[in-house]
This record gives sequence, C-alpha cells and structure tokens, in this order.
Amino acid sequence: MAELQFLDGLDPEIRTRLRERVKESTHKRDDVVISQNDETLDVFFVLSGLARATGLSEEGKLVAYREIPEGAIFGELSAIDGRPRSANVIAVRDLTVGRMAQADFRNLIDTDDAFRWAVLDYLTAQSRTMTDRIFEFSTMLVRDRLIAELLRLAEAAGASEGRIELHPAPTHFDLAARISTHREAVSREMSKFSRAKLVTKQLKTLIIHDVDALRAEREDRNSG
Repeated sequence: MAELQFLDGLDPEIRTRLRERVKESTHKRDDVVISQNDETLDVFFVLSGLARATGLSEEGKLVAYREIPEGAIFGELSAIDGRPRSANVIAVRDLTVGRMAQADFRNLIDTDDAFRWAVLDYLTAQSRTMTDRIFEFSTMLVRDRLIAELLRLAEAAGASEGRIELHPAPTHFDLAARISTHREAVSREMSKFSRAKLVTKQLKTLIIHDVDALRAEREDRNSG
C-alpha cells in the first residue's frame, strides 16, 4: 500500500491496522468512482493516479471542486455525517484506490488520537483551500484566476520557481472547470500567455517557462 500524505508521522501499528481494513481496486481513466447523491458511505484512499471531484449544474456546466492526488482521501464527508455523496469523483488518470468501510473508518477515529488528528488536519486544509477558491471566484478576473490555478499546478508538481513542465497538460476544458469559467475564455488567455512566452503547450506537455515571471504577472496586475 502506498504511503498516504495525510498519515505522515503515524505509528507503524496504525498503518498496519489501516492496511488490514482496506480493499484495493483499480479504475481506468474517466471511470466514475463515486457518483453525486450515492448513498454509499465508504472512504477511499488514493494509492496511485489522480482523481477529481466534480459537479454538474442544471445548465450542464461542469464544475471541478478539487484534484485528489496520490496520498489523499475522498468520501470522508459521507462517512462522517452519513449523508449522500456531495460530488462525483472521476479518475483523471488510471487510478488505484483503497476502499475502507465506514465502520472501520469511524472505529479508527474513535480509538486512535493520531489518526483522528490526521483526519482533522486534512479536513481543515481542504476547508482553507475551498475558502481561497471562493475568494478568487468572487474577486478575480478570469486571467488572474487562471494564473492562480497554473501556479497551484506548478507548486503541486514541485516547482515554486523557474521552469516546469506539466505532463499530461490540463486541457482548456479542465482549466475552465477548475476556475469556474468557460473553455473559450481560457483559450483566449492561454493564447496571450503564449505570445508573452510565459506558458506554451508542446504536444501533451504544458510548459511554464518561468514560475516567478508568471507570479509577477499577477502581482503587477493587482498593483496596477
């Protein structure tokens, strides 16, 4: 079983108990792992690959709530409150997950302080991220929201400065879903970034030529 980021620092005994309670399964790209309004209550641990939590508006607009990378969990909200799923979770790349029954998840929370605090820390981090995104949606123009999302992708890939290559490149449709806009608006802004030699796409790779320069672009606009 892969290491789980939110369990870093836990006692090896707890990791063993966790492994014993998890059933692994694999999912191909675009498979729906859980569906919005499902009444299942299991918790999922991402062992490899990448998933995405999404919703669909009445008008058919796709909204991407968050990326769920290797080492993260999903499904924990329903396991805690017993309510139906609040989002779809779809495999972005081939995905391996560990599935834990609600009863086992709750038992670990009840019996192990370190596990309970790891879950609380994880939920707090998710809440802060959602707060930041709501602020961006409410106060930033599309260009600035797109820059913020590209910077998040760069940092998630391990680059806080310099050049970074993102592979596979997120599509304009994916980026639009993540910043609450439409694909055409993303395409226009990406064309501008390309002409400014900030961001370019080569085949299936998105290249951010200078993370600091991209960050300065947003700061210059905000100070102007």
